[in-house]
Amino acid sequence: MSIKSNIAALLLLAYSPLGWCGDIAGLWQEYDDDTGKLSALIRIEMLSDGSYEGIIEKVFPITGNNAELRCIHCTGELHNLPLLGLRILSDIKRRDRLNFEDGKILDPDDGKIYRCNLQLSEDGNTLKVRGYLNVILVGQSETWLRANNPGY
Repeated sequence: MSIKSNIAALLLLAYSPLGWCGDIAGLWQEYDDDTGKLSALIRIEMLSDGSYEGIIEKVFPITGNNAELRCIHCTGELHNLPLLGLRILSDIKRRDRLNFEDGKILDPDDGKIYRCNLQLSEDGNTLKVRGYLNVILVGQSETWLRANNPGY
């Protein structure tokens, strides 16, 4: 193959529907449901089996006095673990270009683990996180923003 044909093949791949598969790996900003203020930075990474997990990388407590920096509502081996470094997303698998499903999400506020689906925006800068019980209609959604400035 010539250099020109290699370049043409790369251009075709880049502009094909499969050329850009949105990647959720990276640092995401999570906001408090009640105050709307930044509450945590979540690092999502792809594992060797192709699934994704998310770990709390930084916590922004509302106040220094009353903010729980431990998972006091969690049960079992997660009980009272520090929020920093806590895995809150697991087993997320890509369904298609922008949708990820069949995962689990831990809500440190109540200590419960929910089923989880994620939907990445076309521009890759927002992530709709949907936690639910057994039926996707019975749940709650949050929108996380990609952290463009990792020097928080």
